[in-house]
Amino acid sequence: MSSLLFYNLHSISKSITSSETPLKEKYARSILSKHEGGATTFWSFIINLPLSSNAIISWKFCYMLHKVLRDGHHNAVRDSHRYSRNVKDMGVLWGNLHDRYGHIVSLSAKFLSLKMEFHVKHKVIPGNLEATDETVEREAGTDVNKIFDMTHELLDYLDAALTMSETVWRQLDANAGKSTTPAGQCRLGPLIPVILDCSWLYHFSVKLLFKLHSCVSADSLLGHRERFRDLFNSLTKLFDRARETEFFKKVIQIPDLPDSPPNFLRASALAEYERPVVVMPNEEPYEEVDAAPQPDYSQAPQQPYNMLSQLGAPDAGFDQRSPSPALTEAEALRKELEIIKPELQLLKTEAQRCVTQLKSQVNRLEAELEDQRTHKQMALVDNEHLRMEVGALRQATASLTGVQAGYQEADGRAQAAELRFSQLKERHAELVTSHADLLKKNAETVRFLSSTQQNQQELATAKQQLASEVDHLRQANRLKLEQQKQEMDRLNRELLDQRAALGEVHIVLNNKEMAGSQMTGALQGLQREREELLRCLREKEGEVSSLQQQAQLHHSSMEQDRDRSAREMASLRQQLQQQLAINAEQRVEIDRLKRELEQSRAEVSRANNALQNKEMTGSQMNSALMGLQIEREGLLRSVREKDAELSSLWQQAQLQRSSLEQDNDRTSREMTSLRQQLQQRASREGELTRKLQEEQFCLLQCAVVEAEGIILDAVSKLDDPIHVRCTCSPDYLVNRAEITLGSLDKMQQSHMVYLGNMDDASGLLRAVTQFSHLASDTIVNGGATAHSAPTDQADRLTDSCREASTHCLQFLHELKSRATLQRADPTTIRYVMRRILTMGQDLRFQGQDVLKEELGEMVDKEMTATSTAIEEAVLRMDEILNQARRDMSGVKLEVNQSILGSCSDLMKAIHMLVTAATDLQKDIVESGRGAASVKEFYAKNSCWTEGLISASKSVGWGATQMLDSADKVVTSGGKYEELIVCSHEIAASTAQLVAASKVKADRNSKKLSTLQQASRHVNDMAAIVVTSTNHGQRQITEREPMDFSGISLIKVKTQEIESQVKVLELENQLEQERVRLGELRKKHYQLSETGTTDGGEVEVEGGDGTSGGDSLPTPSPSNPLTSLHPAAPALPKHTALLTDTTRLTTISSVLLTTQVLLTHSTLFTNKALL
Repeated sequence: MSSLLFYNLHSISKSITSSETPLKEKYARSILSKHEGGATTFWSFIINLPLSSNAIISWKFCYMLHKVLRDGHHNAVRDSHRYSRNVKDMGVLWGNLHDRYGHIVSLSAKFLSLKMEFHVKHKVIPGNLEATDETVEREAGTDVNKIFDMTHELLDYLDAALTMSETVWRQLDANAGKSTTPAGQCRLGPLIPVILDCSWLYHFSVKLLFKLHSCVSADSLLGHRERFRDLFNSLTKLFDRARETEFFKKVIQIPDLPDSPPNFLRASALAEYERPVVVMPNEEPYEEVDAAPQPDYSQAPQQPYNMLSQLGAPDAGFDQRSPSPALTEAEALRKELEIIKPELQLLKTEAQRCVTQLKSQVNRLEAELEDQRTHKQMALVDNEHLRMEVGALRQATASLTGVQAGYQEADGRAQAAELRFSQLKERHAELVTSHADLLKKNAETVRFLSSTQQNQQELATAKQQLASEVDHLRQANRLKLEQQKQEMDRLNRELLDQRAALGEVHIVLNNKEMAGSQMTGALQGLQREREELLRCLREKEGEVSSLQQQAQLHHSSMEQDRDRSAREMASLRQQLQQQLAINAEQRVEIDRLKRELEQSRAEVSRANNALQNKEMTGSQMNSALMGLQIEREGLLRSVREKDAELSSLWQQAQLQRSSLEQDNDRTSREMTSLRQQLQQRASREGELTRKLQEEQFCLLQCAVVEAEGIILDAVSKLDDPIHVRCTCSPDYLVNRAEITLGSLDKMQQSHMVYLGNMDDASGLLRAVTQFSHLASDTIVNGGATAHSAPTDQADRLTDSCREASTHCLQFLHELKSRATLQRADPTTIRYVMRRILTMGQDLRFQGQDVLKEELGEMVDKEMTATSTAIEEAVLRMDEILNQARRDMSGVKLEVNQSILGSCSDLMKAIHMLVTAATDLQKDIVESGRGAASVKEFYAKNSCWTEGLISASKSVGWGATQMLDSADKVVTSGGKYEELIVCSHEIAASTAQLVAASKVKADRNSKKLSTLQQASRHVNDMAAIVVTSTNHGQRQITEREPMDFSGISLIKVKTQEIESQVKVLELENQLEQERVRLGELRKKHYQLSETGTTDGGEVEVEGGDGTSGGDSLPTPSPSNPLTSLHPAAPALPKHTALLTDTTRLTTISSVLLTTQVLLTHSTLFTNKALL
C-alpha cells in the first residue's frame, strides 16, 4: 500500500508541473488507478500545490480533476465534493487576477463545481455521464417540478462548459497560438473531456425537453426553447471549430450536428432525433496500474524456513528422539524473523512518512521560490520603468534646453516674425503639456515619448523654415516693432512659466528617486528572505543526512543477520537503495534549487548595480537641484512628525484594543447569562404554548359538537311531517347553496391556517359556526324546495340533501380528533353542494322556455316584417327626398339631398342583406332538417332560432329609427347626430344578423358569401351616411367671421367672459351626459345578459342556450359600430340610449364650435389691442 501511495504521488508531481506543456497521459493514467477506491490520495497531494501562485499549475489541476471525476473510481466524485469550496475559492481568486490563464481557470473551476454538485445530487448518473436514457428518465421522475429542476441543472451544466470552451478559443486566437505548439496543446487539452461531456449533456437536455413539452404547455416553455437554441448554436460552433483543428483530428472524432435544433413543439420529432456520438479512436482503457514493481515481502520470510526444514528432514529420520541441530537453528531463525518483521514494517512506514514530508517541503520551497521569482520579475519591471522614466526626463530636459536655445536664436534673428513665432510658441506649449502628462501617467510613457520626438522633429523643421524666412520677414515687419516688443515681454513671462514647470519636473524626478530607494530596500528584504530560504535548505539537508545515517545504521544492523535472512535482507537492501535513489534525486533537486538561488542572487546583484547606477545619475541631478533638497528635508521632518503621531495613535489603538478585549470578555459573560435566561424563558414559553394549543383544540371540539347538533337538527326536519307543508323557491335555494360554497372555501382556508399555527383557532371556530348554520339552512331549504318540485327531481334533491348532511357530519367528526385533523377534507361536501346548486338552477329555469313549436312561425313572421319595414322605409325615404326638392333650395337642398340619398342607398343595402339572410336561412333549414319538418328543426335549434328573431327585430327597428331621424332632419326638427348614431346601430344589427346566420351555414355556401358581401356593402353605406352627414353639417354651420369693428375693449372683455362661461357650462353638460351614457350602456348590457325588459317579460337570447350545441358571438360593449343586441330591444330604453348618444355628440359639436369662436374672438381682441 505504501508503494502504491508513493507511485501515485510521483505520478501527480510529474503530471502537474508549472511548464506550459500538455499533460502527460502516462502519469494521468497512473493517477486514475482504481486500486485506492477513491480520490483521497489525489487530494492529499493537491492541497500542498501552489494553486494560488501559479496559473498553469491551477489549469493543469482543473484538467486532472476533470479526468478524475470522469474516469476515476465512482467514489472520486464524493471525495472531491468535500473540496468543492476550495475549488470555488481558487476560481474566484484567479478570476480577479489579470493573468494569461486566470480567466479560463476561473471558468473551469466554476464548471467543475457545477459538475460535482450535479453528480452528488444525481448519484445514478456517473461522472462520465455515460448513462442510459431509462436511467435519466427514472431519475427525472414524473413530477413536473422535478423535471423542471433537472432540465435547468443540465442547461446550466452545458452553459458552463460552452462558456469555458469559447473563452479558451478566444484567448488562443488573441495570442495567435497554434494547436501544434506545446503552449496551444496545453490550453486545448482540457477541452477533450469537455467535448465528451457536452455530447451527453446535449442528449439528456433534448430528452428532458421533449418530456417537459409533453407535460407542460408550449407557451410556458418559450424561455427554455430560446435558451436551448442559443446553447445549440454555441455547441455547433464548438464542434465545427474543434473538427477543423489539427490537434483534435488525431485524438477525437466529433460528429456533425443538424442545421437546426429539434422541434420540441412536434412530438414526432423525437423519433427523428439521433444522439451525437463523440468517439476517441486512440483512447486506451485506463488499466489498473500497480505501483512500481516491488518484491513480494509477504512470502520472503517463509522461504528460508522452508529450505531449512527440507535440509533437516534426513537427520530426523536417523534420530527422532532428540532434535537435530539443523531443526533447532531453523526454529531460532524463524523466531528471529518473526521479531524482525514488525521492525521492518515500522522502518518502511517511517521511511515513507519522511519521503512524504520531504516531498511536501520541496513543493513548498518550490512555491516560495516561484513567489521570489515573481517578486524579482516585478522588481526588474519596476527598475526598467524607472530607467525609462529617467531617460525620458533627460530627453525632456535636453528638449527644453533646445527649445530655449531656439527661442533665443529666433529672438535675435527674427524679431518681427510674429505669426511664425506664435506657431512655435503653441508647439512648445504642447510639448511641455505632453511632458507633464508623461510624468503623471507612467503607463503611457512610450506613447508620450513618441509624440515628444515627433514634436521635436516638427520643431527642427519649423526652425529651418524660420531661418529661411527671417530676411524676408525683417523687411516686411519693421512697422510692427513696438508690437513685437510687447510680444517679447509676454513670451518672457511664458518662459518663466516654463522654467517653473521644469522645476515641477525636477520635483517629480526626486519623487522617483525616493521610489527607487524604497525599491532598493525592498530588494534588500528579498535578499534577507533568500538567505532565510538558504538556511531552511541547509536545515533540510541536515535532516536528509540524519535520515541517511539512520538508514545506514539500520542497514548495518541488518547485515549482522544476513546469513539467517538472506532473501529478506536483499529485499530490504533493494528498498533502501530505492530510498537512497529518491534521496539522491531530492539532493539533485536541492542542488538545482541552490543553483537557481545563485542565479537569482546574481540577477539581484545586477539589479542592485543598475540601481546604483541610477542612484549615481540621481545624485548628479540632485547636485543641480540643491535648492529643492531643503524643501524635501522639510517634508521629511513632517513625515517624521507624522510617524511620531502614527506611533502615538498606534499606542492609543493598543489601549483601545485592550479595553475592547475586556469589554468583549464582559459581554461574553453577559451573553452566557442571557442565553441561560433565554433558554429558561423558551422552555416556559413552550409549556405555555402547549397549554394554549390544548385549550384552542378544546374550544374547536366544542364548536364542532355544536355544529353537529345544528346539522342533525336540519336532517331531522327532512323527515318531519310538519315540514312537508313548507315550500321554498328555487331562487332562494340557489342563493343559499352559493353562500354555503363560499363559506366552505373560507373554512378550508381557515383549516389550513390552523394547521400551520395551532395557537390560534379563532378563524376556524368562526368558519365552522358559519358553515354549520349555512349548511343546515341549505339542507332545510332543499327539502322545502323538493316539496314543490316534480317527483323525480324532488327525490334526487332530497337524497342530495341527506348525502350532504352525511358528508358534513363526517367532516366535523374528523375535525374533533387530533388523529384525523390533518386529513380532514371538505371536497365531497363541495361536490354535493354543487349538485344541489345545479338542481336548484334547473328548477329555477323550468317554465321559462319559450314554446318551441311557435319558433318557426316567429322566424318567418319577423323576417317578413323586417323586409316589409325596410321596403316601406325605402319608399318613404324617396318621398322625403322629393318633398325636400320641392320645398328647399341652395346649400340646404344640396346637403339634404346628399344625406337622404346616402340613407336611401343604406336602406336598399339593408334590404339586400335581409333578402340574402332569408335565402340563406331557407337553405340552412332545407339542408339540416332531414326527415323532420321545418317547425321541428326550429324547435330543435331553439337558440339559433331565437338569435335570428332577435337580429331581425334589431334590423327592423334600426331601419324605422333611421327613417324617423331623416324625416326630422329634413323638416328642421332633428339633429344630424341622430343619423350618425342610427347608422352605427344599423351596422351593429346587421352584424348580429350575419353572425346568427353563419352559425348553421356551410362555410362553402354561395349564399353565405352573398350574405357576407351584402354585410360589407351595408357597412360601406353606413360609413357613407356618416361622412355625408358630417360634411353637410359642416357646410350648414359655417358662418361669416365676427365683425369686431367699432367694438370697445370693455365689450370685448365682457363677451370673452360670457364665452368662457358658456364653454364651462358645455363642458359640464358634456361630462354629465358621458356619465349618464355610461350608466345607460351598463344597464342595457345587464338587461341583455339577464334576458329581461322593463315590463318583466322574458327576452329570447341568441347566445345563451346550450341545446343543439349552438352559441352566437357575445356582443362587445366597447365598440358601438359592432355592438350586437342579442335580445329584441325594449323600445323606451333603447330610445333613451339613442337620445343620450345624440345629445353627447351634439354637445361635443357645440363645444368645438364654441372653442373655435373663442379662438377667433381672442385673435380679433389681440388685433384690436395692438
